Amino acid sequence: MTNSRPQSRLHSRKLFILSLTLLVLASVSCESKESKAKKSVQEYLKNQGVRELQVAMFHPSKDNPGKAYVAVDVTYNFATGEGKFQREFLGYILRQEGQEWVVEKPAAYTKDQTRAEDFIAGKK
Repeated sequence: MTNSRPQSRLHSRKLFILSLTLLVLASVSCESKESKAKKSVQEYLKNQGVRELQVAMFHPSKDNPGKAYVAVDVTYNFATGEGKFQREFLGYILRQEGQEWVVEKPAAYTKDQTRAEDFIAGKK
């Protein structure tokens, strides 16, 4: 009976380490998809004078595999009338080609995942 206690602790530790490893892998995988989506949008906007591009939301579709929505905050190299760099908030529907994302079409800007799913599905 004294032997079962150390085995139980060992099993708990192994389970904890496995869970932590899976969590880290899932996080890295999602981050990688987001960075590939950002790269795709940067390529799409390459001739627009983009100074900075930040991903506000990345949402891979649950209902349409191989599609995703990305919302980005873009700062351009040119200034507004007030002398500040011009900013825009843009949204895009992406499709997956192999391991990469490609901009399929522009969409309205949102940070709401439900609305993003609607945009991917073609709803207004």
